[in-house]
Amino acid sequence: MAKLICLPCLDSQERGAHCHEVLRRQVTSALAVRLGRSAVLASESGVYLDTEGREAQWKTAVDLACARKISLPPEAVLSSRLILNPGGRNMEILSQSPQEPSCVLQGTTIRGRFEGLLGEVRIEQTFANQEDKNIEAVFTFPVPAGAVLLGVEIQIDDRLLQGQVRPKREAENAYEDAIVDGDTAILVQTSGRGLFTVNVGNLRPGQTARLAYRYALLATWNHDWMRLLFPTTLAERYGNPIAAGLEPHQVPLIAREANHRCSLDLELGGALREAAVDSPSHTLRVTAEGDLQRVRLADHLTAMDRDLVLSLQVSPSFRASSGLYAPDGEGWIALASFQPTPPDFTDPGGRDYLLIADRSGSMEGDSIAQTREALLTILDRLNPTDRFNLICFGSEACALFRDLQPVRPDTLALARTQIIWFEADLGGTEVGNALRLAYRQRQHQPLDILLVSDGQIWDEEDAVIEEARRSGNRVFMVGVGLAMVEELARGLAEATGAASVLVHPNETMADSIVRHFERTRYPRLEVSLTWPSTPAWQLPAEIDTVFPGDTFHLFARLLPERPQGPVTLQLRSGSGEHATHILYLEPWPVAETNDTLPRLAAARRLATLSEEDAIQLALDAQLVTHHTAFLMVDRRAGAVAEALPPIRIVAHQKAAQRAGADGGRVVGTIPFFCRRRSGDKGGALYVEIVDDDGDTDTPDDDTVFHSSTQFISRDYTRSYYSDLYSGVEQDYLPIPRFLKHVLTVRSF
Repeated sequence: MAKLICLPCLDSQERGAHCHEVLRRQVTSALAVRLGRSAVLASESGVYLDTEGREAQWKTAVDLACARKISLPPEAVLSSRLILNPGGRNMEILSQSPQEPSCVLQGTTIRGRFEGLLGEVRIEQTFANQEDKNIEAVFTFPVPAGAVLLGVEIQIDDRLLQGQVRPKREAENAYEDAIVDGDTAILVQTSGRGLFTVNVGNLRPGQTARLAYRYALLATWNHDWMRLLFPTTLAERYGNPIAAGLEPHQVPLIAREANHRCSLDLELGGALREAAVDSPSHTLRVTAEGDLQRVRLADHLTAMDRDLVLSLQVSPSFRASSGLYAPDGEGWIALASFQPTPPDFTDPGGRDYLLIADRSGSMEGDSIAQTREALLTILDRLNPTDRFNLICFGSEACALFRDLQPVRPDTLALARTQIIWFEADLGGTEVGNALRLAYRQRQHQPLDILLVSDGQIWDEEDAVIEEARRSGNRVFMVGVGLAMVEELARGLAEATGAASVLVHPNETMADSIVRHFERTRYPRLEVSLTWPSTPAWQLPAEIDTVFPGDTFHLFARLLPERPQGPVTLQLRSGSGEHATHILYLEPWPVAETNDTLPRLAAARRLATLSEEDAIQLALDAQLVTHHTAFLMVDRRAGAVAEALPPIRIVAHQKAAQRAGADGGRVVGTIPFFCRRRSGDKGGALYVEIVDDDGDTDTPDDDTVFHSSTQFISRDYTRSYYSDLYSGVEQDYLPIPRFLKHVLTVRSF
């Protein structure tokens, strides 16, 4: 029997209720049967039936609606997932066609070694072409926050190939020329904070390409704990990835039917040889091998549907501050890593707190439960002399009180009552609106803002971080969920002199949030640093905040002699208490990788330089940035391109806590058009057709409806799809007409 299920929306509850009623009246059993039949037909033959029963070619519709990078070949059937995102929530079509090409991504392995705080990690991906023609495989994948890509190793069949970093436009043009000429080419570009996209072009039938991305990562201690996070998938994000700077082919796809697996092989040496290793996300197998510990997954392979999180704990004697230096031209790059114990202080209280809760649809499940626990714990930690307010947000933001309120039994009771009933039912993730509402609450002193969210946003990320920087308030973020966007949490903390913490659903929220909340009590300190010689530059140039037990890293370029002598850190509080910490720099231990430290420092410097200087530094250090890209071209004698290879976009496995309908096979997705009463925006309500017993001709009596709709700007739609809507009233067509399938346009 076929079941219609409305996808989660990004609008108000009132609007959702209205749409539910309209659909219950207008979606008849006969229409449901037609919808189900059309979706099955599409999955089998690649066509849909329009409202008059005529066949609409999938290929034609996709070619008209999509950019060249995501068009499908003429013989292709319905894609496993197509995403268009004209200014709002992703529009998607799902099916599970038995005629789809075999999976292009055959395997992923995460390898690495950490010696203390500095680690080098390899992500190995294997792509295989099991079709009878050349293809172009495209995959957008995440890396840990702060990771610096050091190199790409390529093996095609049994041949090892080399590439280099070139200016972005030059690399793109050379890649396109190679594809046209029939040569195999590989292009690696950054596609956002913590995101890379790889294009493997002209992969021949039966051919296998193995790519290994080598990157460096600086870890930190939080008291006696170190957290290592390796993202394996991308959760669906709110917003417009195109506006965030992604090209259409770089927009990551997420498919329920994707079934990727990865393995882990991590070596822990030096001080980490004695670490206690655990994971809230996966079951591990940890063995001692000589002078290191080896960490693997207990089951060898695991589904790539959640972050892989490791927790390491050592005694204080193994967590001492440390320093390294390595040659860099005529000078030296130094790295000083401090985990200071700041001077004691007395907290006078009287702080102003804004607690912000993300109640968007992506927070459903463990994430919203974590949010409730975190906020209730924070309320218990407020002092009687503090003031506070509570903000929750989805598509819109609202505050519990008109302005900051004193901490009293009645205000706390009201806040607790609201938090207990929090659900992930407010639609989109307009985190910028929530923070701006918080900034307007500021009165006589800067605010300490505690934001609890999964950070799943696209185009607002950079703007949100920059606005937070200018606000003069501190934003302490608590990241929750199984696929949290760590870059947003870290960016807000670094921009505002605050800190961030990520809490996995299997970790104890109360313990983590208490430690995190105590950071907000710590005052700003006067910080001074002395190097063995006067540095040409230091990053960060100024140290705004130091938190007890937290590691912070500083880079410097020292001239001209080899560094000798201590690095001295002095901390002084406003009341006169002070503390001094000293460390000595040690030479980089492995001569073959002497360039790692200078390249890490170069990556940190890029943001401080002009565009021209940043491009030159990236080329000198062979770094992939927004202005550069890695390119490899394998020119083969006699290569001839008969036609451009079809694109095969590798979809991500759906994040574990973002599951859709329970049970059944999704055989189609149908958008219902609706618009606001004000008429300024329009949008679509997406309805999944789920076949839960193989009989799509008979609909269930119990039609399930969830939420409402995401509205998208008509202005954006008009410019984006102008060539599709010739002669048609565009106010009533905010989505491509081929996505309407068999449903006539309706106005609610």
